[in-house]
Amino acid sequence: MPDINRYFDVIDAARTRRARELSEIKHKFGDDRVPDPTGVNSKAVAVLTYANWEGFYNECVRIYVQFLTECGKKVRETDWMLLVGAFVRDFEALRARNHSNHAKRQFVSDLKARLECGFESFDCATIEARSNLNFERLAQNYLTLNFDITALQRFRIRIDTELVGWRHSVAHGDSPNLSALDVADHVSFAARLLILVADSFQSAMVDRS
Repeated sequence: MPDINRYFDVIDAARTRRARELSEIKHKFGDDRVPDPTGVNSKAVAVLTYANWEGFYNECVRIYVQFLTECGKKVRETDWMLLVGAFVRDFEALRARNHSNHAKRQFVSDLKARLECGFESFDCATIEARSNLNFERLAQNYLTLNFDITALQRFRIRIDTELVGWRHSVAHGDSPNLSALDVADHVSFAARLLILVADSFQSAMVDRS
């Protein structure tokens, strides 16, 4: 079995690094006395804060999959729904061949081998953010991971409206109304979410070790 403390330390180190980045964002852009007539500072906060949210989540995914790989268990023995990530190429082959009878037979023919695979065959992209870590995407990933999303549920609207929505508007060249953006509060909110995400992955490591 892998050294679970080592993986905990890697997640904690990644979160600490992100927390420092968020603190620097708060320091540089949180002074209300600095004029910001074009809203550039607020836009920068929205984009950089989201980047830390998505980036840390994806780091946790990769660390977690490394942990599961080192555990040496088959995907189906760990969490049944994670087989979605083991069947990515098979699903793509079905679609590429328009779900023909031949493609379906090939899919079934390969099924036994896929059911016996380990995490060396797992596609992390299945449970990564894909540049849009809104609550729906997070909930879908948590279902696949068999994680409990209860602790994040009450932040659903704020995640979608502020953390993700503001960033998407800025990234797409729009000028969202960021008059309600409190830099210190926004950054602290993101930092709190990082703790909850870290807890999800670390708890799963304990349960699956």
